[in-house]
Amino acid sequence: MKRGWKSSEGAAAGERPDPWEVALRLLAMRALATQELRQRLTRRGYTPEQIAAVVSRLTASRYLDDAEYARAWARARAHRRSVGPARLAQELRVRGIAEVEIAGALEEAYGERDARQVAEAAADRKRAGLQGLAPEIARRRLAAYLSRQGFSAEIVLALCRKHFPPGEERTPDD
Repeated sequence: MKRGWKSSEGAAAGERPDPWEVALRLLAMRALATQELRQRLTRRGYTPEQIAAVVSRLTASRYLDDAEYARAWARARAHRRSVGPARLAQELRVRGIAEVEIAGALEEAYGERDARQVAEAAADRKRAGLQGLAPEIARRRLAAYLSRQGFSAEIVLALCRKHFPPGEERTPDD
């Protein structure tokens, strides 16, 4: 059985498939940012001129829209994965999204739910794995987790104090 996207006549002639068709197939699998699509077409050996023409055509056809991609990515990550604004912004920067579009996406993603509510949901899930640990260790691990998820220091400290109050430490005599 043959694999890949080459049509039988294209494979027989040894030529690459049309970059437009390749781009459409890539976008059919999942949404991509413009930079991601450019990288994938470059890896497949298409020239910068071919890639620019395809990207221009896709953008004009509204198949490729970085602003919509950023909004969808931010909504999904903020609500399903409980990721904070700083981490979301970094993930979108890596994907080549412009700062203006990142700001709009973050505003929309956290407009419905406050970042503190998202952090609270993340902390609730993490606390289950921290049961049985000394409070100071649990607090330190929760703080590290929430920081990695991209929440502000203010939110991290407030949640750590809420879930593992400072007066709960064990004494050396315990």
